[in-house]
Amino acid sequence: MRKYIVRRLLLFFPSLFGVTVVIFILMRLVPGDIAEILVYEAGTEFSAIQEKQIEEIRAELGLNRPVLLQYLDWVRGAVQGDFGYSYWQERPVNEILEERFPRTMELALLTMLIALVWAVPLGVISAVRQNTWTDYLVRVLSISGLSIPLFFTGVLILYFLIRLFHWMPPLEFTSILDDPVENLKQLIWPALAQAYYISAPITRLTRSQMLEVIREDYVRTAHAKGVPERGVVYRHALRNALLPVVTFAGWWGGRLLGGIVVMEIIFVVPGMGTSLIQAVNHRDYPVVQAIVFIMALVFLILNLLVDLIYGWLDPRIKYA
Repeated sequence: MRKYIVRRLLLFFPSLFGVTVVIFILMRLVPGDIAEILVYEAGTEFSAIQEKQIEEIRAELGLNRPVLLQYLDWVRGAVQGDFGYSYWQERPVNEILEERFPRTMELALLTMLIALVWAVPLGVISAVRQNTWTDYLVRVLSISGLSIPLFFTGVLILYFLIRLFHWMPPLEFTSILDDPVENLKQLIWPALAQAYYISAPITRLTRSQMLEVIREDYVRTAHAKGVPERGVVYRHALRNALLPVVTFAGWWGGRLLGGIVVMEIIFVVPGMGTSLIQAVNHRDYPVVQAIVFIMALVFLILNLLVDLIYGWLDPRIKYA
């Protein structure tokens, strides 16, 4: 187990290095130039003056330097926790991350918590009570969650909140440190909409895995020995059925940081997703690189945690 953990930790850093290379190269392949955008939106009329201003801005931002030097400077700053200066917002990128990252992370954690607390027990109940009305009800809920588009679920929830309770998303976001109750009121609805969408495949996956596991010999042996039903289900069957569920939850957890942009827009939650879209539209390279890097870092950390949880759930797993 120790050797497995060490090797997984050693693989983490080459993966992170590869992510930085891909991010930097892809950003340089995106059409458009921030210097041209800044000049043309300023409304300068004469082309000669425009060209001179573009060259000055490119020199000021360091965009006329060799790409390799730009990459090394960016990596050096990222390692030190300095992601540069936003061309468009005219402030340090760190300030943007400090403002947007906690909101998105809080929404993502709340979403995954609701989805797992809801989906896993439903999947277990559906499998244990196979072909009963409970099983059919859970399967209908799962199919509806997979069938209804995520944006439609969010809009539907918002419509009923406005229609029945006269509640509108506030224009100002309230931090959990300032007012936890008001913060929960703002985040619970987008979290529920996203969790309903995520919980559908988790429920079906848990159900299918439980149906396979409860037919295994060791489960029948536990029943024969007189182990209580709850103990057989949750101590023996569920633990072995959770491996694919953990994989899926880890994958979705990484996706959530960038994938909840729809909910951020509908419920007016200014998080990293909306900031990333704005930065891409304005070719704000430092902001895009920083946000994508943070998302990739979180995704890699979640993958590492998933692999470590594998080793805890099933000690037979070996590094290959």
